[in-house]
Amino acid sequence: MKRSDYESEEFRKYRENIHGSESEKNTVTPNKAMRAIFSIIMIIVYVGVGVLLLINFFGWTESIAWIRWIIGIVLIIYGAYRAYRYIAGIDS
Repeated sequence: MKRSDYESEEFRKYRENIHGSESEKNTVTPNKAMRAIFSIIMIIVYVGVGVLLLINFFGWTESIAWIRWIIGIVLIIYGAYRAYRYIAGIDS
């Protein structure tokens, strides 16, 4: 493709159709707001349940304490990963 093909009106319309226009990227729609609220709530849930498992809030027996520790640590790490993705804007 030639350089002039990328600058054509037809290509600009195609790009906006596929990727959205610049003004659409900066607007907050109800869908984006709900996704953001859901992401924040899920981060709190993952980290919260992980901490509750580590402090034995649910009263698991000591014979399976190692399972409680593994699940608690994994949930906290996953909550931190989800928080990083949300803050970095990687979350789709």
